[in-house]
Amino acid sequence: MAPSPSSPALRDPLALVGGAVVVGALSWPWWQPGAEALVGAVALAVIAGVGRRRRAAWAALGVASLLLGAAATGLQPRGTAPEHLTAAVAAVRGGRPVLRLPGGGVLLGTGEALAPGQVVAAWLGDRTPPARLPGEPGGARDDLRAAVQPARLREAIVLADPNAVVGGPGDTRLGLAQHAGLLRALALGRRDGIDEPTRALLRRTGTAHLLAISGMHVGLLAAVASGLGWLLGRPLALGRAWRLARWLPPLSGSAAAVAYAALVGSPASARRAAVMVVVAAFTVLAGRRPRAWTVLGIAAGGLTLVEPGIVGDLGFQLSFAAVAGMVLVVPRFTRLIPPDRPRWQTWLAGSLAATAGATAGTLPLSALHFQQLSPLSPLANLVAAPLVGGVAVPAAVAALVLPGAPGLLCVAVADAAVDLSLRWLSLLDGPSWAPAVGPAGALLLGGGLLLRKQPAAAAGLAILALGLRLFPANRLVVTFLAVGQGDAALVEFPDGRRWLVDGGPPSDRVLRYLRRRGIRHLDAVVLSHAHPDHIGGLQPVLESLAVDALWVPRPPQADQATYLDLWRTSFARGVPVHLPDDPAPTDVIVEHPRHRWRDPGRDEVNEESLVLRLVHGRHSVLLTGDVEEDAEATLARTQPPATLVKAAHHGSHSSSSLPFVRAVQPAVVVIPAGRDNAFGHPRAITLARWTFLGEGRPRARCGPDDADGWARCRPLVLRTDRDGTVQWSSDGQRWRLRTWRVHGGWRDRTPADRRPTLPGPLALRDR
Repeated sequence: MAPSPSSPALRDPLALVGGAVVVGALSWPWWQPGAEALVGAVALAVIAGVGRRRRAAWAALGVASLLLGAAATGLQPRGTAPEHLTAAVAAVRGGRPVLRLPGGGVLLGTGEALAPGQVVAAWLGDRTPPARLPGEPGGARDDLRAAVQPARLREAIVLADPNAVVGGPGDTRLGLAQHAGLLRALALGRRDGIDEPTRALLRRTGTAHLLAISGMHVGLLAAVASGLGWLLGRPLALGRAWRLARWLPPLSGSAAAVAYAALVGSPASARRAAVMVVVAAFTVLAGRRPRAWTVLGIAAGGLTLVEPGIVGDLGFQLSFAAVAGMVLVVPRFTRLIPPDRPRWQTWLAGSLAATAGATAGTLPLSALHFQQLSPLSPLANLVAAPLVGGVAVPAAVAALVLPGAPGLLCVAVADAAVDLSLRWLSLLDGPSWAPAVGPAGALLLGGGLLLRKQPAAAAGLAILALGLRLFPANRLVVTFLAVGQGDAALVEFPDGRRWLVDGGPPSDRVLRYLRRRGIRHLDAVVLSHAHPDHIGGLQPVLESLAVDALWVPRPPQADQATYLDLWRTSFARGVPVHLPDDPAPTDVIVEHPRHRWRDPGRDEVNEESLVLRLVHGRHSVLLTGDVEEDAEATLARTQPPATLVKAAHHGSHSSSSLPFVRAVQPAVVVIPAGRDNAFGHPRAITLARWTFLGEGRPRARCGPDDADGWARCRPLVLRTDRDGTVQWSSDGQRWRLRTWRVHGGWRDRTPADRRPTLPGPLALRDR
């Protein structure tokens, strides 16, 4: 539907152009037009110019811009780089180092804090993005970056670090301050010196954006520079140089914005702000009043055409979303303030409205990526934002360039402003909310923001996005999460109980997945054994969600620090701890280790993994932890066949022993493993054991229906590194199987619907 004559798109055509260019760039990789898109864009632009203000002309202009954005991404050169190289860092663009080679520059992904002038030995990795969990953000962004960037930095060792790198004497001067780490982050974009308690305080109070070189910093610095330009231009205005006096404020503000953005490495938000300042300045010089949507559209479209991959940068998205939220919200607030109110009241209302607008604009992205929102964020930013952006940032930047006593005075001023801000935030410190949505929920929240003139509809969309959750399906559902080289499985019982078995490597990915599913309570958390790839993600879960019980194979030992922390957390939160010999629910059978079983070999931790059998009707699921040959030999003597088995130890050659494989005879085998992991898991011999040694399997276990023929009974082997997240479910009689991957979504893998494609001997040898 074409926009109405009163819509912002018709009043600000450049906003329509910029937004359509961004959408076109974001459409990759789902839509990949070639050079013909440029021809179509030119043709439609001509139609738009001829049609002038007709609705068809506006539609043609939007489609032309859409094609232009898509073509800009598709026509980016796909550079190549050697696996290993030694070169100097020529520049840092958007937080990413550029190594200068004879054949052209190589833009590297983030991963190391490098600075111009450093000579590094770099090892480059492939551009294949990691596996994602259902609803986890980043898949399209990773693919977009992989398409428009030549290489991903895997590791870098600094060979030479010239003294001219990072600020020189000014950087040393900042090191004298009490909050040196924060000042370096504000002035130079280096956040490696900020301690974790300070980061946590900023996150809880909704002021973490102050750590980043945001558009607010650039804008306030440009405002300060414009003010200085105005003061310097007053004597000129009294003489005959009034035109120069008129030009001095916008030009000085633009110069300060561009210089500061370049100084801090030109992150996306700084580039956005610098472009907006320059566009607004030239609009003023042209004798016209800048319109917010026009300036925003020019900045978005221009940056996207120059570097299409920037639209996949979270900083770019947050920066433009915050400004769009302020443009949408602030005018509606300020209209309510009577013109005869004192100036301080107008300023207070405008500041609160700006913070509320930025929070509303970034809420969809925050709920999708961070799942953290402070209810006191507007109040915290009311004081902290002006102190940091208006005082600390200009003073810290001045400290980098001013010599002697003036530079030291600027350091003291910046340090005092930061200290006062932290004291204010400490007063407002408290628990934060955890809004969590998937991509669909984020779109609903964004739609609610656009319906600002219909508050009831906007509130309905927000409630739907944050409250829409899946309910128990009266089935046993086991979801093996693709968390890399580690194990994590969510078990949902028919009666609504939910158990989490292991948490994967250290991260909060599993916690965020549970929140996106609307899970705030777990009936039990199971730790199979205390290795980092199983226990790593459980600490955030135990700290953030309500947990009724913790099952472990045995108490921690003195040298198991991570396990001891988890043990202390469970006691601090009143979570009862259960050992293998404790009574369990009737549909959960603890198979191992029982009756104080001890491993006779060397790998005690793996061999003592907690092994669970989940039973529902005719079918059962065997979760094996990382048990190896000794434990499997014990299990093989007692285990009945299972419908699904999680292969132990990620498909290691020391697990999945022949007697165990023949004893359990599964219809489905799931192997959790990380993509291109250093251990070579799963091993070819392990895949061969599961795939080709299945003769004699009972027919009833071959699929949801009884099947005839040995070939039909061969097990389906799935791997999280290639198949993504795997979900098995059963109503007690029939079972279903599906996998989830980015872009492809959920795919049915039930053998009744499609005969499983099994790797042949040649494919196994290739692995």
